[in-house]
Amino acid sequence: MSFPDVFAHFFSSSRSLSMPYSQAIALMAALALGSAAAAPLATGNSAGTNAGTSITNIADAVFDDPAGGATALTSTSNTVVTKVNAITGFDIIYSDGSTDDVASTNAPANYSKTNILPGATVYSSYRVVNNSNIDNYVINISAYGNLGGPSVKYYLDADQNGAPDDLNSPITSVTLTNGGYKDIVQAMTVPSIASANNQYYASPMGYAPTMVINGIGFAPYSEPSNQNTPGTAATNMDLQPTTARIYVPGAQLGPNGYPAGDGTGTYADPSTPTTSISRQGDQQTATVQAGTTSVTFIDTIKNTGTLTDSYALLDRPSGVVVTTPSGASITSTPTVENGITYVTDSGGTPTIKNVPAGGTANYRVTFSYATGTTQVGFTVGIDALSAPNGVLEDTTFHMILVPKVLFGDKTNTGPDATLNPNPSGAPGATTTLSMQVKNTGGSSDTYSFTSTQVAFQVVDTNGNITTQNVPVTYAADTNCNGTTDASETLPLTLAANTTGCVIATVAVPSNAIKGQTPVFTQTLTGASTITAQDSNDTVNVTLTFSPTPSNKGVLVAKFTAKAGVTANSETESNTGLTNPANYTLSQTTSLPGSNVSYRIVAKNVYNTSVTKFYLKDTVPANTTLQSYTLTKNNVLVALTDTIFSVDNGTTWTAVPNGASVNPSAASGTTYLVAVDTDHNNVPDALGPNQTLQLDFVVKIN
Repeated sequence: MSFPDVFAHFFSSSRSLSMPYSQAIALMAALALGSAAAAPLATGNSAGTNAGTSITNIADAVFDDPAGGATALTSTSNTVVTKVNAITGFDIIYSDGSTDDVASTNAPANYSKTNILPGATVYSSYRVVNNSNIDNYVINISAYGNLGGPSVKYYLDADQNGAPDDLNSPITSVTLTNGGYKDIVQAMTVPSIASANNQYYASPMGYAPTMVINGIGFAPYSEPSNQNTPGTAATNMDLQPTTARIYVPGAQLGPNGYPAGDGTGTYADPSTPTTSISRQGDQQTATVQAGTTSVTFIDTIKNTGTLTDSYALLDRPSGVVVTTPSGASITSTPTVENGITYVTDSGGTPTIKNVPAGGTANYRVTFSYATGTTQVGFTVGIDALSAPNGVLEDTTFHMILVPKVLFGDKTNTGPDATLNPNPSGAPGATTTLSMQVKNTGGSSDTYSFTSTQVAFQVVDTNGNITTQNVPVTYAADTNCNGTTDASETLPLTLAANTTGCVIATVAVPSNAIKGQTPVFTQTLTGASTITAQDSNDTVNVTLTFSPTPSNKGVLVAKFTAKAGVTANSETESNTGLTNPANYTLSQTTSLPGSNVSYRIVAKNVYNTSVTKFYLKDTVPANTTLQSYTLTKNNVLVALTDTIFSVDNGTTWTAVPNGASVNPSAASGTTYLVAVDTDHNNVPDALGPNQTLQLDFVVKIN
């Protein structure tokens, strides 16, 4: 059979028998060996006539007929019989002509098989030759080696193609003609759990049992009895081993595109593109954004071995989901992408199959983590199916860094968002809050700061109160020493588990009213998109008043009515208040029986309201009170909203309905007059920058 015919026969046989791929490879190698063997092989060396052959002999005596007859006479002897004795001897030899009687680990090149996969069957060719004179010599064949009996079988190979004639018909003996031979194939199946680089061997060992042929008996003969060199006994039992060294897989597993574990650079999470994954050596690190609860990494396998191989993904923690490069699920139904097969084995382990020698294959690993996680790391390992011994060929490491942060007012123990320092500030000054940040996440993060505006109550010069919103500004204080140093800038970058500060500054309006502002909300935003808030801070505006000549918070001046005087043409030196129109600070004259009108002007220059505010005047001697009225912020106060007291505030009385004065109008009577819009007989407050004036009219007696 030609060499192409041999391969055709191989493929036909392997298909019909569903031969494993690893066995097919070994068989192909055996076929190549058989076709390449060119050395002439022994066909058996007959020791002579077949043992048991009967050699008979009859002797004749021939003489002249003594009676004178013309024909000579013959006398025949008895028959004697000689049977040919047996000479035992056989040999099993390598089919390529290599010398046998070699050590178990020293098989010749064609019988030293390497890169054998666990569970594969190694085929090797032998010839059994009859060196005896025994016809139909029965040679029993058994295996000698470090594999169990069932793992080694023998088959006839009549067509000498190096392949079994019939895989369904193993043999345990051959019967040889005198000087004849038979070709056989040894099929050696290595364990399916064989460890890489282990070496197995097997040699056919012949044994001819005691037999009797045509009455001639002979002793048993075994393979170790041979003397290939006459007179020299076999030193290695005259064996002819085939060795099978288990394939040593080579594989690397590393970050996306870097199976050798020399990763650099970054790539985006294929499932969450906002997550950046960095590669450094044999580690991938995902820095996730706030709110993210899973990361998908890409790993790369490289087959650095010499055979196509497959890999089981092991050493995976609970929660890791393995998918194909496109993100498809890996199930018991094979999925093929880029020529690589992805499937789970019977135990549910993801397996990457048919990675060619020197080739690479990718897969995804997705890990989901709990919301409160700060960081988590895990490994994934591969076990080559060419040596499925549970020993990992390589591993690679994955790290997830989850952002977490604390933000609040600075304390000695860390940020406290429940604290409200309520810093005080005078109108026109600035006030600050030291805000503290602690990066409790797993990676460095960069923070910026914003705030709602601070709502101050302000008063204008006319006493009108409105709200003024003031922005909060921020400055870096990385070392939390209370000041911004030259090297400290915003945004604020903090490594994992470190603390820094920012200084929040609020400018208090110059006309701000005393008191605590409403709360304002400060917000931290990380580059990771994490946010945190402190929503209960306030600013306290301190009590103050505008500088005046009297340096008092409530100013009071008294003027006398005088026609023709221009408003604001005169200034009272002690308070800085100016005169109303038709009133003067100067001396006036009046006749008995005429009225004198006084105007008392009071202004609150505190930055807060003055409670229980009233004006006070006494009826001068030699006069009688005629009337009094109040004007607040240039608006006349209704008599029904006016109260008075003549006992120095012990008792307050509402002005009688329709009356303008109290019956006690005599000189020397002191009047306290106040606004009481809520009619509770308690003087109302006077707001900041508001004025209250009392027009007090008396008649000269």
